[in-house]
Amino acid sequence: MLKRIAIALVLLPAAEVAAFLLVVWAIGFGPALGLMILTSLGGALVLWRLGRGRFASARRAVRRNGVARAATDGDGVMLAVAGILLVLPGFITDLVGAGLLVGPIRRRVAAAIGRASAKVPGTATGPPVIDLAPDEWRSIPDRKRRRPKG
Repeated sequence: MLKRIAIALVLLPAAEVAAFLLVVWAIGFGPALGLMILTSLGGALVLWRLGRGRFASARRAVRRNGVARAATDGDGVMLAVAGILLVLPGFITDLVGAGLLVGPIRRRVAAAIGRASAKVPGTATGPPVIDLAPDEWRSIPDRKRRRPKG
């Protein structure tokens, strides 16, 4: 899966240039450039509307739970990704970012990320396991409250 993501990231700039040229061919250079600037301003507006508080909480969720888990937990992370994709120049990233602004699409993408992360080894949910050698730990007696006699 990581290999596919790496290949997509390498091919994305070429695909963005091709998409830009197709849009220029269809509507002209000036309108295409204006549309790209408008979508970037729209992405900045999404990020501004998201606010520092929700953006900071989304960042904390990513740190605490990882990207895949944070994406499935709430809309904050997915809306931040949508805003960032809209700010980036290019029509393909704009199309994906605009799609993430639509609630049902955003929920389906989050569910797909959750399913994909469940299949990745090492992303199990639950507390981490720490292996210790026998000389690196000691047993602590259970100190329950004793009832007084009498």
